[in-house]
Amino acid sequence: MGRHSVARAFFCLTLAALGPSSAHAIEVGIDDFSVLRNGATFFDDAFADGLVPPSGPNGIATYNVSGTIPGTAESGGILLLDSANGDVSANATGDPRLSVRVRLLSNIDPANLAAGLKSDDTLSLSGIFTLSAPSGPDNAEYSIRFNDASGGGAHQLVQLQVRFNPNTGGPEIRYLLQDFDAGTITTLGSAPFAPPSGADRISLTISRPSVLNNDFLGSFSYLAGGSVIGGGSFATPGQMFQGEDFVRAEFNVSQAIPEPGTLALLLAGLAGIATTRIRRPR
Repeated sequence: MGRHSVARAFFCLTLAALGPSSAHAIEVGIDDFSVLRNGATFFDDAFADGLVPPSGPNGIATYNVSGTIPGTAESGGILLLDSANGDVSANATGDPRLSVRVRLLSNIDPANLAAGLKSDDTLSLSGIFTLSAPSGPDNAEYSIRFNDASGGGAHQLVQLQVRFNPNTGGPEIRYLLQDFDAGTITTLGSAPFAPPSGADRISLTISRPSVLNNDFLGSFSYLAGGSVIGGGSFATPGQMFQGEDFVRAEFNVSQAIPEPGTLALLLAGLAGIATTRIRRPR
């Protein structure tokens, strides 16, 4: 191989190592995001006005967005999300993720329990997504979440996701609790991602049905033309309001990215190979 061919190959390998593979990114559409508070509609976005987040259905800045959502991503009642457009963050166990996260900006003042999504409210959060089966090896997922983040990092969040399971090598629906204080992720329930024939959407729901406890429950439904044709629920609840009086609702897509140490070793190895081949005597 000639000098320029080796250099060109090294450049391509470096680009591949530096950035997550778009071939393993997750791209999914969300066509409704809604919250009920005490049985009444608190918020609903049908993504029908062509204005992408942070704009909401009222045309003003309704969301906080991490990552990039192109201005053309909302069309025909669908908001298209692509994890390849995400920002780098970490989950509760410190694993780096590339995420596009959209958080509803609701009131978090602990002295004002009448506003926002607070500890004295029953709550239900739903997101309806187009059917997409995440693939490996980057552990891609899309989800809805209740989060107690006040602007910086969260303490806890409950999350209902459709994800690629690296242990089974296939997609699944998983309900989990991420505890950033303890540095743990606890799986509360899981089920195969197995859409019935004719399904065109999946609805993910996290609900707090009673103010007598802090239990948040996860469930899902497969939809065909807006009608439920299958689904399931998870009996083990996640616990929120662990020191905070508020939660915020959000949806996201994400994928794993290489750890910095692994990436550095990979690049060093590629550089060594390229240098050796370039300097080889003719």
